[in-house]
Amino acid sequence: MSPISFSVARFAMGGIAMFLVYYYQCYRQNSFQFFGLIEKKDWGRLLLVSLIGATFAPWLGIEGLGLTHGARASLWLALGPALSTGFGYLLSTEEMGKYGYAGVILAGAGTLILAIDGLQPENAYWLGDLLLFTALALTVIELHLIKPLAQKYGSAFIVTLRTVIGGLFYLLIATPSLVDQPWFSLGFWTWVAILAGGGIGVGLGQWVKVRALHKLGPTQVVLYGNMVPVAALLIAWLSIGENPTALEILSAVFIVGGAILIQVIDERARRKRESTIDESYSSTTLGG
Repeated sequence: MSPISFSVARFAMGGIAMFLVYYYQCYRQNSFQFFGLIEKKDWGRLLLVSLIGATFAPWLGIEGLGLTHGARASLWLALGPALSTGFGYLLSTEEMGKYGYAGVILAGAGTLILAIDGLQPENAYWLGDLLLFTALALTVIELHLIKPLAQKYGSAFIVTLRTVIGGLFYLLIATPSLVDQPWFSLGFWTWVAILAGGGIGVGLGQWVKVRALHKLGPTQVVLYGNMVPVAALLIAWLSIGENPTALEILSAVFIVGGAILIQVIDERARRKRESTIDESYSSTTLGG
């Protein structure tokens, strides 16, 4: 299949799955309302989130993947926590300590190494890398922008609406490719990838991710994406003999190491500081 045809097909299955989740939730609450809930002032943010997260991010991501390979694309995903922390710091939605700064610098170094590797004549991955990086940046921006909407209207409702709106634009972009695609010639496992991968990965996965924002915050949600690069590298190596270059391995160590510094070590240090401040405040209050 062409990359965009596969992506849109999975995205459509994800949209159907999300709509069913939302319908089930409304059925249990004996209430079903779709468009009327959004206040006029929130439509601009919703449209922006829909275009960023459900149109341009998957489109650029799948095109970038078509110009590189799966294991390499997963390394760009691992850069997510560093980007998320940077956006959160600029938007004043997240705090960052000294370990967080070190993690961002380490992940930045890994990104530079990966970019240099992509510029090598024998690889020529630079365009795919650029598209993947842009798609990742859009995904991270969406996570920060969608959080207030999910808190206000509910994650199932917002993700469903965002998927429907963004998916319609994505469908228009992909129409020429979809028309040319010989659908009846696709094999069994391709349909499994479309139906199950779309419904579970794109649909339920997005719902779970947005719900997790309430408890974890955007950066820690992105952090769990670091399981993807490790799995992708191992699967690609074991299944199709895809051997990563030395620079890709070094980049992976730097990027994943940076993510651990940002959201594991820095988070523990922050909690320890807060605990010390609370204990000091309690002692002072009791002493007074």
